[in-house]
Amino acid sequence: MSDQIGPKGQDIDYLARREAQERMAAELSADPSARHAHQVLAEQYARRLRASPRSVA
Repeated sequence: MSDQIGPKGQDIDYLARREAQERMAAELSADPSARHAHQVLAEQYARRLRASPRSVA
């Protein structure tokens, strides 16, 4: 399975959006295990975002 999500610009937008969504879900979660799971997912998206090549305009 590839790490490619779509066209390069959309990859970065998607990863940034999903990271933000997971961080918000963690912040709003009352359950500690759910909060932790959302934090882990947010970190995984952040890691992929940092590893993504930035498109140069």
